[in-house]
Amino acid sequence: MDFDSFVEGPLLWVVFFIVLIGVIARVVFFLYAIIKSGTDRDFRWGYSLATFGRSFVPFHNAVTKRPLYAILRYIFHACLIIVPVWLAGHVALWEESRFGWAWTALPDAWADWMTLLLLALAAYFFFRRIMVKDIRLASSTSDFLLIGITALPFMTGYFLTHGSLDSLPFLGDNMWTIHVLSGEAMLLVVVSLFCRTRLSLAKCTGCAACELSCPTGTLESNDEGKLRIFTYSHYQCICCGECVNTCPEEAAELRHEIGLGGFFQIVPKLEIRSVQLKACDKCGAPFAPEPQLDKIGQTLTGDYLRFCPRCKKLDFAQTFYQLSPWTKKLKTANNHP
Repeated sequence: MDFDSFVEGPLLWVVFFIVLIGVIARVVFFLYAIIKSGTDRDFRWGYSLATFGRSFVPFHNAVTKRPLYAILRYIFHACLIIVPVWLAGHVALWEESRFGWAWTALPDAWADWMTLLLLALAAYFFFRRIMVKDIRLASSTSDFLLIGITALPFMTGYFLTHGSLDSLPFLGDNMWTIHVLSGEAMLLVVVSLFCRTRLSLAKCTGCAACELSCPTGTLESNDEGKLRIFTYSHYQCICCGECVNTCPEEAAELRHEIGLGGFFQIVPKLEIRSVQLKACDKCGAPFAPEPQLDKIGQTLTGDYLRFCPRCKKLDFAQTFYQLSPWTKKLKTANNHP
């Protein structure tokens, strides 16, 4: 068996098997994590089933902040699903397979335009990460790699069906194999691809508004010593975007990440952010995130910003006592024999 036959035959079926097992495992892990995190049994089951579809649809409550960008993402994801499933060539391959499955295919012109649209959007997302400073600083190598892996099967498929690179010796002779390999790579990435919440180190003040708005308990914060630590479980996350919508600093965002290690991280939560807590100037107890107090201090000033709630109450009570007319009368009476 030559390499081309191996790629089109055994390797393709192995990839399909891995993807099938991976999808089933992720469904099971998702249900287990979200049900285990709940408190009311009926609520857990109903909520789990009702929100499971969010893992497959790129819609969340944060779209109102960037509606145009959200629309472009919807179009990109629609093309990403529709073209491979309803492309006439792919439908023909399924019909010729041992399953004999067939369904109505897209007109070739539609498939071409949707492919070009997806490639144009992929290029936009790629260069947007390079050109926009804030996005570039928050991006990782896997972000660029993901865009490339996603676009490559569509690019090679377009070249293959139109014979665009047939004149080039290597590419022209091996375009079909490259297309199949790139498609298999994209399928394998799907298994280990997660849409996760990130907290920007530069913007997050540690206020924990994201935790309060999270409906599934995915995000948690705990004050440990002089640190406030945020932890996150991607299997509990339903990509609802409440954290993004609620964050007053626009520090929370939903981002795709490739990570095979995260596939098996079912119960333990991952630390995604830690913030230094300010110590009270009076009693020394940690009481509030330093970035949050620094942010407040840009607008408001006063010694009370340096005190914990308990010391603020004691200080206010002492000030009130000193200013009270009854205190003044008592002092006057004590000063006269």
